[in-house]
Amino acid sequence: MGLFLLVSLLLFSMTYTVSFHEVAIKRRFQQSSEKSIVTDPGLHFKLPFFVDRITSFDTRLQLLESPLEMVQTADGQQLVVRAFLLWQVDTEGNGPLAFSASYGSIKQANDLLLDQFQDSLSALSQYDFNDLVGGPEGSLARAEQQVLEQMMSVRDKGVLPVTVGISQLLLPPKTTIAVLRRMEATRNKLAETERFKGNAEAEQIEAEAKTVADSIKAFAYQLSERIRAEGHEKVRELHAQMGEHEQFAIFLTWADHLEEIFSEEGTIILPSDLAPFHLMKLDTPVDEHGIPQPPERFAPLLAADGAANSDQEP
Repeated sequence: MGLFLLVSLLLFSMTYTVSFHEVAIKRRFQQSSEKSIVTDPGLHFKLPFFVDRITSFDTRLQLLESPLEMVQTADGQQLVVRAFLLWQVDTEGNGPLAFSASYGSIKQANDLLLDQFQDSLSALSQYDFNDLVGGPEGSLARAEQQVLEQMMSVRDKGVLPVTVGISQLLLPPKTTIAVLRRMEATRNKLAETERFKGNAEAEQIEAEAKTVADSIKAFAYQLSERIRAEGHEKVRELHAQMGEHEQFAIFLTWADHLEEIFSEEGTIILPSDLAPFHLMKLDTPVDEHGIPQPPERFAPLLAADGAANSDQEP
């Protein structure tokens, strides 16, 4: 039984495992080289006891978050900043050996990297306040990239910085009101400028519209005057023609009156011999031109009606 336990203990001391998210360093008599790095996951063998020593490191992303830091921007504003760094053990080349020599563990690496990370946030002081807070698109991303580039110096120590992000940007209480007032003044100035430009454009549009409308009105007035003059000329010609055929003109006037009278509903009691109703009687006598004439007793009315129509202007 004791021999079995001894054999089991010996076998246990001669094996070690490497997880898929780990890298191991096998030191023989405390000496190591590039061949000492083991990245293949699975079961591996080593010499027992003090001959081979195995140290493994987690190669997954590590999160390092800075405390709130006061940063002064390029335009003299104070900002309270909190940032984070995603990093991992560099598995390329002698990265694991350098990491082991520089830090020894993930926890110690986080503690030592924090100071350097806080110092690298001073890169934000190269940007104006408006660039970091609501500035041109990409300004904050460029600042984060600049911090990441400064952190690349730790790669010589086996640390691979992956991502830098600004998680919080705060204003100190004493400067918040002043900054907000300045932002409000800037926005009001921009709004007033845009309002002035809008009013100027509106006045220009109204002036152009008025010019076009006046041109259209003048053209329409000239056209209407020309049509009116042509109409007067036509009326004069018609009057002249009707003067040559007076009886025929009177007949047409009677016909028009008769059409107007019967165009609407109503009851009218008049002598059937009265013009223009005499046209409805088949036995009405006609003159030498064949035009029906009313009886002699209505001659004064006929004369008055004819005179009124001959003197009427269009």
